[in-house]
Amino acid sequence: MHERYELVYRVLDDQIVDVDGRRCGRVDDIELVMVGDEPPHIAGLLTGRGAYSSRLPRRLRGLARQLFGHDVRGATVHRVPWSDVEDVGATVRLLRRAEDLELAGDDRELQRPFKRLPGG
Repeated sequence: MHERYELVYRVLDDQIVDVDGRRCGRVDDIELVMVGDEPPHIAGLLTGRGAYSSRLPRRLRGLARQLFGHDVRGATVHRVPWSDVEDVGATVRLLRRAEDLELAGDDRELQRPFKRLPGG
């Protein structure tokens, strides 16, 4: 039982790398599911700027939501099914491409202002 919880703490904040070796985010939260009397198991990883505020102390969550956005699945938070995780080592390696899991959106959004700059 302890191994499962150690995995949860081990995976939080790890870099996510897709099948092509492209960095595509960090693990911001973990989705645990309980079925009946069985111990909880990891169903998926959550990544994106909207997932971060729920990990902060309650007093800071409002400010974090203003800065990073609300937890909106598919917009500010993306779910990676645990079945798409190949390995957990120095990074979390995926079995699929970032684009296939819709993980590349935040990167493109953050790069948009820099495209107008020379060399951007």
